[in-house]
Amino acid sequence: MTRAILVVGATGNQGGAVIDNLLQSEASFTILAVTRDPGSSAAQRLAHKSSEVKLICGDLDDPFALFKNTKAIVSEPVWGVYFVQNPLASKQTPEQEVKQARKFIDECIHHKVRFFVYGSVDRGGDQSFNNRTPVPHFASKYDIEHYLVEKAPLANMDWTFLRPTGFMDNYKPGFQAKIFLTCWKIAIKDKPLQLIAASDIGYFAAQAFMAPERYKAQAISLAGDELTFNQASKIFEKTTGQGIPLTFEIFASLVLFFLKGIGLMFKWMQDEGFNANVQELRSSHPHLVKFETYLETQSGYVSRKQGNIADHINTISFGNLSKNFQDAITVTRSIGI
Repeated sequence: MTRAILVVGATGNQGGAVIDNLLQSEASFTILAVTRDPGSSAAQRLAHKSSEVKLICGDLDDPFALFKNTKAIVSEPVWGVYFVQNPLASKQTPEQEVKQARKFIDECIHHKVRFFVYGSVDRGGDQSFNNRTPVPHFASKYDIEHYLVEKAPLANMDWTFLRPTGFMDNYKPGFQAKIFLTCWKIAIKDKPLQLIAASDIGYFAAQAFMAPERYKAQAISLAGDELTFNQASKIFEKTTGQGIPLTFEIFASLVLFFLKGIGLMFKWMQDEGFNANVQELRSSHPHLVKFETYLETQSGYVSRKQGNIADHINTISFGNLSKNFQDAITVTRSIGI
């Protein structure tokens, strides 16, 4: 029997990776891709990947309408859900993020969803469930995890938590990469930072949906590499032939100061930090993406012309500091973790 899986955030990095990995699997799934705008180019690209992908118009602020729209598209009930939020991009407060997630979980329970995979965040490896952290958009995910663990057993709904570390996808060409990398350089310094590619988050989500009995009640911290900034910088130069893209440190310092959530996140990375078991993950998934592999195959740097990369890296000038800082604030709001 074909199982229907509802993928929230389908046009984002994580949701898109989940869909790609489900399509590559040998299992038979109907994939319900949630998007606010089914007519968007990103949504249409998803729909053209396979006839198994069905676009569902929906908004997490109204989960009742979302499930109603699902019933209008497919007859089978929703068996599984992949759930991820991006509160920084949508300018949600942590309290709004938690409220939205609780409403969605309650609606899943009402519709008898059997398996719920939650894209959370690592908060120290095995200590994550008991470590709320001072980082607002980490603490909100702690609260959501605890709500799910409390409510799911009452409705016979199994769950899996996937806890990513730092996103490699934050380093794709663009000003966001410059800001994020400069924050890494000045805030974390010589301490190693764990990183994960969205494609690997999608891999483990698909594995969970294909083997729910194995993955139920499991919380898995995800990282494919662990590097200091200097190590990452050398890998970047070796792989792309260019220096790692940075901006003026004053921009990064202002971002860390004015955007409290970002500042607290980088401070936590320095004081405590991610703690996924990379070796154990690689034993179960030998193709776990390392930073060098990500740069070569997914980042977009290697495929760009050398001159274009150099121009891209050197676009910022002291003559336009105000605009550059406003750009820094804007793009940094879209950083996930």
